Parts: sequence; structure tokens; C-alpha cells
Amino acid sequence: MATTTKESFNQFATNLNITDNQGEVVSNCRKNVVGKISKELSLYTEQSSKLIGSYDRDTLIRYLTERDVDVMVVLNYGANKHWDSRDGAIKVLDKFKEILENAYPDTDCKIDRNCITMNLSKFRLDVVPAFKYEEGYYAIPDTYRRNWLKTDPVKFAEEITRINKNMGGSFIPLIKMMKGWNRKFKRPLRGFHLECIMLNHYKNYKQGFTYDSMAKVFFEKLPVYLESPANDPITGDRVDLYMDNDSLGNRRIDFISRARKTSAEAKEAFNDTEKYPIACIKEWKEIFGEFFPAYG
Repeated sequence: MATTTKESFNQFATNLNITDNQGEVVSNCRKNVVGKISKELSLYTEQSSKLIGSYDRDTLIRYLTERDVDVMVVLNYGANKHWDSRDGAIKVLDKFKEILENAYPDTDCKIDRNCITMNLSKFRLDVVPAFKYEEGYYAIPDTYRRNWLKTDPVKFAEEITRINKNMGGSFIPLIKMMKGWNRKFKRPLRGFHLECIMLNHYKNYKQGFTYDSMAKVFFEKLPVYLESPANDPITGDRVDLYMDNDSLGNRRIDFISRARKTSAEAKEAFNDTEKYPIACIKEWKEIFGEFFPAYG
């Protein structure tokens, strides 16, 4: 509950955070899963695993049961280099699936594009095999291309941290807010796609502004961003092609329409800030949904 727009957005930011208990659950799960794999395969000695994705970047939002947590399991290259091939990119996932199914017989495990997805009781865990190279980057299997894909989640996270520092700590909460908006829809934008768009939009910001003003401006730009190709700013890989390769139709058109509607709603809410504070908070809540506080 809040009585000003500023209070509402500050409470909204707090409401989106995962709890300390959820963090402990993730940490213990990671330790157990990596331990099971290390009994079967030789792992990289300096760092056998790393939490990556939105959990590592602190852009994961409640509820944890709705989210994917990504753990990258780094293989010892010398002991496992036989997988460093086109066929190996498939076979390594087959092996990971076999290990995890044997270790967790009551858990549904399936091969996804780059990982084994484990449907746990409290969240989904994506277990990603990886090699680390001397140059500092990683390679992960890609079943779509039947090859190993260069990636650098560390640099991506560092860029998020850099922008967040420049913006006085407001960038990461803003990412979570946009994910809160995105969560309302049955067929949402992919989280990493949304983060790439936001990183590109805010990369040259030298300071943060009020959350309501930044939300209004971002929603104004979002339809244009969705009309254009979107790339991983670190590797250059396209991250938006899923919108065009959809059996149920062109999702891109739906996303653009949704963004335009939200842009108009955000502009109205922002314009009501001074004259109609109660209506303003209600309008922002309609945009952002469950986690945005009601007036009062």
C-alpha cells in the first residue's frame, strides 16, 4: 500500500525480489546437482559450476516456481574433449540427461536447446554443460545448430552491473519491473530478449531517473525495438527469432500491439501523477499487475 507514485514504485521494486529462503533453496539444489554430475564426469577444477542467467544477474523475480534457474556445469576439457564436435554437442546432453535421471528418478528431465531442464517442486533448473577456454569465454551445446555456441554470461552480467552503477542502482529494479509487466501475459517475451533490449536502451545512461518516467519512456520505445532485430550485445547472436518461428502465428505482431497499448496506458498514468494521484497509482497497477501496490 502506498499514497504516492514514488512510494508505489519503491514498494513494487521490493515486492519483486526473491526471498532469502528461496536463495538458499537454489544454492543447495545447485550443490547437490553438480555433486551428482561430478561423480560421473571430470569437471573444471577452478570452477566446476556457475549460476548464470537472471539469477546470477539479480534480475530474477518472484514467484520462483514460475522461473528457470540456470546452472552452467563446466567440464574438464582434457577429459571430455571428445564431445567438442557437432555430434558431441548432442551426446553431451544425452549423457547429462542419463546422469540426472538416474540420480533423480522422480524428477522430469528433458533435453532443451542448450540444457537439461529439471522440473523440480519449487522451480525449474536448467543444467547447461560447458567448456571454458583460455580466452575467457565459454561454449555450450546448441541442439538447433548441432554445434557448440560461444557465450560469455560473465561479461553480460558485468555489463548489467556497470549500467546499474551508472544509474544509481535503479537499472536492475527496472529490469525486474518490466519482467513483472511481461509476466501478466500467457505468452510473454523471453526474459533474456527483454534484458538485451533494456541493456541496449540504457547502455549510455549516466544516471537514473524516477521509475515512472523511465517506464513511460521505455514503453514508448518498445514497439520500435520489437520491430527490429535484437542481438546479444556480447556475442552478437540474434535473440528474437522465436517471435517469427511460431506454429501459432507471428508473435512479433502480437508483441508490438501489446507494447503500443501499454505505451498509451503508461503515458496516461504518468500524466495523471500530479492531478490524480489515486487514479495514477491504480493505472500503474493495471499495467504492472499483482506486485504493484494498491493505493492506501
